Amino acid sequence: MDSIGAIYVFAFFFFGLMIYLIAVYSDQGAPASFNVPAGAVIPFGSMETALEMNKLMETFTLLVEQIETAEIDGGELDKHCEDLQKLISSLLPGQDVIESLGEVFPGNARLIVRSSANVEDLAGMSAAGLYDSIPNVSPSDPIRFGHAVARVWASLYTRRAVLSRRAAGVSQKDATMAVLVQEMLSPDLSFVLHTLSPTDNNHNFIEAEIAPGLGETLASGTRGTPWRLSSGKFDDTVRTLAFANFSEEMVVGGNSPADGEVILLTVDYSKKPLTIDPIFRRQLGQRLGAVGFYLERKFGSPQDVEGCLVGNEIFIVQSRPQPQ
Repeated sequence: MDSIGAIYVFAFFFFGLMIYLIAVYSDQGAPASFNVPAGAVIPFGSMETALEMNKLMETFTLLVEQIETAEIDGGELDKHCEDLQKLISSLLPGQDVIESLGEVFPGNARLIVRSSANVEDLAGMSAAGLYDSIPNVSPSDPIRFGHAVARVWASLYTRRAVLSRRAAGVSQKDATMAVLVQEMLSPDLSFVLHTLSPTDNNHNFIEAEIAPGLGETLASGTRGTPWRLSSGKFDDTVRTLAFANFSEEMVVGGNSPADGEVILLTVDYSKKPLTIDPIFRRQLGQRLGAVGFYLERKFGSPQDVEGCLVGNEIFIVQSRPQPQ
């Protein structure tokens, strides 16, 4: 299997737990071990089912048709997008969905509700930060949790999302949204791996973008620069391309309510090993490179990989084909 050792399969399940440890090593002996948080999927079609149950499908269909051709200037597109988002935000997932998630996660769990659209990261269309993710929600409050799901559904029809699909030549009626519900982690660092170097399309290097705290710092386009590391796939080289300078990091306080909110803290880079410790930086770069290379081999194409570091443990929360 070339540079990949033992392979253990992991997968998302509809309303099923997902807790696996992947343990493999690269040719250079760098561990590609990582964890996957518990998770479940609210599948494609659930939003449409909620619309049907509330007798809103006809209104929804008309609005989607209108945004297909609405003029950008003059406020026409903005109005239709606002109406669509308001309509969808009024929905709640079916009671069977809420009950099934309650069987997967304990009542005191903190969850993140993440977008998983069929129109993410298409050829010529990057979806970084395009759709919403809602951190720090609890299944014990079905109404608040349901509203978080509806917010993710509604983010399918922001002005930016609609215009991105227009630019990519994707019909608005073809866009649909599944929702990934995962155990909320409290990471020290969050990262995105590009297994094909976006700097020069070099297949020999994996590039990592790393931010302090929650991954929403990277996904939401927060002003600032992440740490950027380049790791060789076939040797143990790690290059530092940039040091992070985000002024704030997003965290979830241990005593804070699970209400969809996060805390912003000023970053003290003098206490961040990734800035002050070159050995830690090199070792982390090697580990992330090994994980990225494993996933690229596993799925058969360059990948964009999202994950985080909790203590010394790497967690992978999503891997999908890298736009080229």
